[in-house]
Amino acid sequence: MEINQISSQAASSYYAAQQQQQQTQQTQEAKTANETSAPAESTTSAPPTVTAKDNVQITSSVTLKNLDTVRGIELVHARMNQQIKSVRETNEALNKEATQVEQMSTNLNSIMKNFPPFPVSSKERQEILMSYTSLRQEILKMMVPPPPQQIYDQVKDTWKSLFADNGQLLPSAVPPLQPDSSDASVKDAAKGLDTTGQKLAGLSSSITQALFQG
Repeated sequence: MEINQISSQAASSYYAAQQQQQQTQQTQEAKTANETSAPAESTTSAPPTVTAKDNVQITSSVTLKNLDTVRGIELVHARMNQQIKSVRETNEALNKEATQVEQMSTNLNSIMKNFPPFPVSSKERQEILMSYTSLRQEILKMMVPPPPQQIYDQVKDTWKSLFADNGQLLPSAVPPLQPDSSDASVKDAAKGLDTTGQKLAGLSSSITQALFQG
């Protein structure tokens, strides 16, 4: 009887120990599993993400700015080219009139410098004066286009002393003569032509200078 009781107690103790060991093992396994499945905390922050859309916006902004710059330069050059063209046309017309005035002055000088002096009734003298009158009629029909307004404003006093509003040379700038005009009249006309020639040359220079300064 005593042997059976001891055997029962030993069995009970064995089973109790086994159950406790299993519980301890299960608890340890559960703890390990929890530690393994827990996400690791990051100690560094990820850099900001630059998307393809952001790159496109930056690129288009730069190219648009460059395009606007080139367009602005193009407009400046277009305005400058137009001014140059206008001044060139004005100078071409001024040069043509200056050449004509010089030819007229040469004709009159041929009369004044001739020795012995031409008599008023001289046919050669009359032909020279008739040629002068013909050249005068031609030059009075010529028209000189004014330069651009901002340049014209700088030379308008000289311009108005030479030209009418339509761009034609004032009649007073080229004194009239007749085939039988006196030597004194020829001399006065020659002086007037010299003054006109100098004004035309000075006007041309002033217009050109104003272009480069503008």
